[in-house]
Amino acid sequence: MTQTRAPTRLGIGAVCLAAAGLALVAVSTFLPWVVSGTVLRDSYQSISVIRAIKAVEGNPLELVLDAWTMIIPMITVCAVGYALGFRRTAATISTILAIICGTIAGTATVVGGGEDISLGIAGTGPIVMLIGAVLTVIGVVGIFAGQRRGATGDAGGEP
Repeated sequence: MTQTRAPTRLGIGAVCLAAAGLALVAVSTFLPWVVSGTVLRDSYQSISVIRAIKAVEGNPLELVLDAWTMIIPMITVCAVGYALGFRRTAATISTILAIICGTIAGTATVVGGGEDISLGIAGTGPIVMLIGAVLTVIGVVGIFAGQRRGATGDAGGEP
């Protein structure tokens, strides 16, 4: 006998909130993260510049840059996992991703120089990512809280 968990209305709303948060996290990687004069660069362009000037070559921060490029594939893994019924696993991975991205975005938001800087961290990308991370964590809490125990079902055997 196995027990299934069916999502409630709260669970379905929480999934929508977490999905919206993850979508914001994904979109924010393409928004401006670095300002240099009048040029705004998204996170991927910034990573390319850092790699081109070999600023972190041989440094552990090089792994962080590689991990950053895995944000969108990990969001995809979460969505596919949830669709296949691995709700808790997808929610757990989403939480870990949101905490890491939210921490980076929060730090960038605090360290950012504001609107009148000519070289530094732009506000748009980090702020949108921070909002997306917060929405994701709130949604994940709702995913766990919004599941109810279903009736026990037979895992196999004769009908």
